[in-house]
Amino acid sequence: MLNNHTTQVLSRTLPISVDTCCGKLLKFSFAKPCEKCKNLKMKTLSAFTQALLSRGKYFFSKKEALAALNISENQFVFQAYRLSKKKQIRRLTRDFFMIIPAEYYALGSLPPHWVIDALMQHLGRDYYIALLSAASLYGATNQQPMVFQVIVDKPMRRIMLPRGGIEFHKKIDSENSAVSLIPAPTGYQKISTKEQTIIDLVRYYEVSGGMSNVALIIKELGPECSAKLFKEALKKEKNTALLQRLGYLLDFTGQTQLARAVKEELAKRRYYFVLLRPDYYKKAGERLLGWKLILNDYVEL
Repeated sequence: MLNNHTTQVLSRTLPISVDTCCGKLLKFSFAKPCEKCKNLKMKTLSAFTQALLSRGKYFFSKKEALAALNISENQFVFQAYRLSKKKQIRRLTRDFFMIIPAEYYALGSLPPHWVIDALMQHLGRDYYIALLSAASLYGATNQQPMVFQVIVDKPMRRIMLPRGGIEFHKKIDSENSAVSLIPAPTGYQKISTKEQTIIDLVRYYEVSGGMSNVALIIKELGPECSAKLFKEALKKEKNTALLQRLGYLLDFTGQTQLARAVKEELAKRRYYFVLLRPDYYKKAGERLLGWKLILNDYVEL
């Protein structure tokens, strides 16, 4: 049995709250009360977050916190504000929070690829890491993108983080995209396959550093792509003009096998002359008959 003095001393020394249940010492109270004792609720949000960290959990919702704490909603708001000022937590959405371990205080946030899966599960949204962020995780670019790029099926607002943020790009048929899983300390995250990454980079070249930067990444990532998986991804791509631009860039960067796969897919479709860069002011240039492409801008490696 514990006396009051022992409990008070332990409460001052342990980083999280100390409670008793049926006369037994509890290291932290993060469970439902037993039938005989209703004294298992923690007293502060700080204790709650430390308990989660000790279990390897870095995220919580407002609803989860209120269910575990013996505090009012106003008290929660006040305590969350204080922890935010201390950079111990950060709000990601209206009711979803990130816990920041001490080793990440200086950065003010966990790395985005630790965050994205828990966030999207909370929102009930499908996603995958894409574009420059996917290329970076595959080691195909030496430059870290300023923002973490994610593809979703519906529009979403950008989430600001101390060093950049999470930027969402809508893709109507994103469920057809080829994805795989990569491990992170917070769990597994969805990421476009190398083959899908190349296709998406051409689609979103304006937010991927331009056509020349996309060509550089294709040159690095292309040799690591599976021809079989690439052909499967091409069949699901409905944008024929995108395939024409992709085929040209693969040809330009010396990815002969992948370029041939694009040519085979185009042979099954009707296609007409399109601009290499439809966003560019110049609307004329050399016409490539093979890809039916108008080179209205230069691509450099």
